[in-house]
Amino acid sequence: MREVQAMEQALAHLSDVAGKLVVSCRSLQDAVIRGGRDRVNLAEVPYATAEVLATATRAVLVVTGLPDLFGLLPPSTTLAEVVAGGAEVRVLGQDRLRADPAGGPSLRALACSGAQVATVPVIPPAIVIVDRRAALMALSEPSEGDAGSAFLLRDPEVAGDLASVIDSFWAMALPLHDDGVAADGGLSPVDQALLRLLAQGKTQQEAARSLQLSVRTISRRIADLKQELKAGSPLQAGMEAVRRGWL
Repeated sequence: MREVQAMEQALAHLSDVAGKLVVSCRSLQDAVIRGGRDRVNLAEVPYATAEVLATATRAVLVVTGLPDLFGLLPPSTTLAEVVAGGAEVRVLGQDRLRADPAGGPSLRALACSGAQVATVPVIPPAIVIVDRRAALMALSEPSEGDAGSAFLLRDPEVAGDLASVIDSFWAMALPLHDDGVAADGGLSPVDQALLRLLAQGKTQQEAARSLQLSVRTISRRIADLKQELKAGSPLQAGMEAVRRGWL
């Protein structure tokens, strides 16, 4: 009986995903027709990705194929900066990448950046969605005679529809758990670098200059780290991280 109920729930969920996907595709078609000027050549995709990520304040959704044929997948260091800025980052990949010699380490590197990483058997087209208001989406794959292209969408309604579709895939996804992440407390590279500076007695201003982040961002990250490490000061947080073997 439980198996039947689980199957019914899964089918209902898939039906919901299909409905949202149809709506999103129609909205996207209309947006492309209205805004052809936002088509992005393949060579310009990494720059467009960096530009749209720089505006992230709340949430970033990334779907990647790995290999990243379009250049949509931001480097793990860039995602670490987005996470340090206070935004939630989720990366969705395909199940087969877990055992792939190149894809597996790439996914784990993304997880180490502070992003939430999960996989599903079949993924939607490659896309980056920022704050449910802007999206950079692959339009055509590179092929002979076609360099491939993407579309930069700045329509909150359509971007929100697309994000809802990714949310539905995410609900069925299997989170990536890597044993190597736990050894450093699950810290992102930015938090590790920050704690090293704090253990050296550096001030917030000095840490901000060193990491090329705003003092406000550093202050927020220090507050979170102090709470996590149960430290009374930034220096104590750095020393506690050293004591735990996280650095």
